[in-house]
Amino acid sequence: MVSLTCLQMLGEVFVDGSIFLEECKMRICRILTNNALVVLDEKGKEQIVCGKGIGYKKRPGDNVDDKLVETVYVKEGDQSFEQIRRTLEALPEEYLLLAQHFVEAANVSLNMKLNPVMAVSLADHLFYAIQRFLEGTPIANSLTWEIKRFYQKEYEVGLMALDMVESQFKVRLPESEAAFIAMHIANGETDDSTMEETFAITKIIEDICNIVRVYFRIEMDADSSYYYRFITHLKYFARRVLRQEQYEDNSSTDLAEIIFAKYEEAYRCACKIGDYLSRKYHYQLLEEERMYLTIHIRLVVNKGSKMPLEKTPEKGGQNS
Repeated sequence: MVSLTCLQMLGEVFVDGSIFLEECKMRICRILTNNALVVLDEKGKEQIVCGKGIGYKKRPGDNVDDKLVETVYVKEGDQSFEQIRRTLEALPEEYLLLAQHFVEAANVSLNMKLNPVMAVSLADHLFYAIQRFLEGTPIANSLTWEIKRFYQKEYEVGLMALDMVESQFKVRLPESEAAFIAMHIANGETDDSTMEETFAITKIIEDICNIVRVYFRIEMDADSSYYYRFITHLKYFARRVLRQEQYEDNSSTDLAEIIFAKYEEAYRCACKIGDYLSRKYHYQLLEEERMYLTIHIRLVVNKGSKMPLEKTPEKGGQNS
């Protein structure tokens, strides 16, 4: 499965862009498929452009028809250009086109701009998922239930992808594939994540929610706005944990002491989470992050839970 965020030069097929720049915006360096080209932009930088029929009857050195360009992948870092090139060359073209159309639909549904490179990794995933399904060897997703809860919108859009696959290829993939697709979407929401990190984030969120659930003996209401805010906070928090990044705001020290004293039980639960993170990820939870966790825990327990079995009064006797 390919997960890429940037492109590098093709090396042996690099064409000197100086002979092209005055004539047009983009010239073809290499034809990957009828729908994907390696090109030089007006500054002589390599890109990959995709679009239906953009490479049909074209040759290196020809102009690129701007009207056919649907997606542009720009070189921005150190990831392997060869990896994405091989993926595009190996994939049947209809899978990339389907993935590109899905990304466009997902952008509208989620009201955001997903990383366009996601289309390549998703097309690669769908191709092999369909092959495994037809061979009777689909891969189970052990985090399907958690993904449905923590990435509700992405999962719903993933179900839309299954409809698109069925419409084009006459194959109905299992709903566990919608969870895999949701992870591709979550990965595409940022420019610097990998699929491995996205799955690891999901596992941390699951473990933290279980700590809260067991400590307070409650079930959280997945439809609650407080639950949604809690999960959103945990997504960014879990990424910092995995990257060993700390959130520091020394100006909030006095406020933290007030919060800890007022919401003792939520604070103790946050401390348990800190112990878990230290033990499993060697991550030290600083006071500021502990404070924000305490606030979110307090809100989700008192206002975002379905079945609180027992409420422990906090100092001050308030429920807000």
